[in-house]
Amino acid sequence: MGQSKPALVLLLLAVSTAATVGKPLLTKITKSGASTALYTAPLSAGRPLVLDLSAPAITTPCSGQTTTVTLSANSTDGSNPLSPVSFAATATCAAAPSGAVGVAGLARSSASFPAQVAKTQKVANSFALCLPSDGRTGFTGNGMGAAIFGGGPFFLAPPADRPSITTLLSDGVPLRQPFAGNPGYFVSATNGIAVGGARVAVSGSGALVVGLSTTIPYAQLRGDVYRPFISAFDRAMGSSAKVAAVAPFELCYNSSKLFLTRFGYLVPDVDVMLEGGTNFTVVGGNSMAQVNSGTACFAFVRSGGSTGATPAVVIGGFQMENKLVVLDNDKKTFSFTPNLPGRGLTCSNFNFTKAA
Repeated sequence: MGQSKPALVLLLLAVSTAATVGKPLLTKITKSGASTALYTAPLSAGRPLVLDLSAPAITTPCSGQTTTVTLSANSTDGSNPLSPVSFAATATCAAAPSGAVGVAGLARSSASFPAQVAKTQKVANSFALCLPSDGRTGFTGNGMGAAIFGGGPFFLAPPADRPSITTLLSDGVPLRQPFAGNPGYFVSATNGIAVGGARVAVSGSGALVVGLSTTIPYAQLRGDVYRPFISAFDRAMGSSAKVAAVAPFELCYNSSKLFLTRFGYLVPDVDVMLEGGTNFTVVGGNSMAQVNSGTACFAFVRSGGSTGATPAVVIGGFQMENKLVVLDNDKKTFSFTPNLPGRGLTCSNFNFTKAA
């Protein structure tokens, strides 16, 4: 009988541990109008908070320095919402962005929304974003995507028997230290950038620092990277479909002369060649913005700042749309799927019908 006690203790510990593990939380993501192009989630009693990969904290208008707010989402199995969940969170007092009641800071900080979800719900400090398109890329889209905080699978439907799209994720790319005091997410492009499979020659040597942003609408490149990059795309495209520039873009084309595929317009791919040999590939649906009915522009812009003070590249929200992007703060990795419309899906395909 004495030999059964250790086994019983282990069983009780296992049951106790299982009981303390929560379920990931699910929320819708909405893309706002073209004037701001921000992504929001209805986390504050159904009211929108801006999702910001660079913000270290939850913020809300209030007096003082911090306050306690009640946030809400739904637990999920990765396929559907299961049940409503509300929890108290610490927020910093700050003015709200236009069209929202605050900010859900997603950066690498103990005060961020993912970190507070992990602590209160006893789930992983990891989150998955599937940013929606508003239909201006050649893809269909209703401006509604999904985010899951806490790890686990992520299913898009139909059909119901389709495997989790997390099976399509790249290998994890190591996250690098915060850059120039910014607590957001940075990776290293050890092999630089390629256009149409040809590496772009950039002055200087060494890896390029690449940031991620959900509040910058289009990818920004520092001046020393932008000029050779734009020139490379211009050469690869040729001039047959080229038209006058439309701000803020430099290269624009007659879209009726561009061939539209399930990946968007058929234009040279852009590869950000990341540490470990993984490429963040930008196809036409994420590189060409439809600025009007007859014009599509190459959606990369020049940033200000100098070498050492500004990342070489910041991947904007437009370049991450209709991909599943996973940022795992426990493992300190960044991973992502290929372009989903190329596989017959968009981020608008998540089934928000509650499970029976």
